[in-house]
Amino acid sequence: MKKLQNIKEWKTTLIAIISYVASFIYLFKVDNHNLWIFVVLLIFATLMLFSADSLITSLTKFIKNNEKKEI
Repeated sequence: MKKLQNIKEWKTTLIAIISYVASFIYLFKVDNHNLWIFVVLLIFATLMLFSADSLITSLTKFIKNNEKKEI
């Protein structure tokens, strides 16, 4: 169970690494590539790399707790 918790803490970092790999594969393997798609993938990967998992978890809990309440 401890291993599963450790994977949950690294989820945004793993998504960022996968996004970086996908962006460079797109750039080098696709013959007729669009540069803006590559740039968007890089920006998304950078945001996911530097976003804190604890911040995302706390925002998710806040949204779930306040779903039925009107602000």
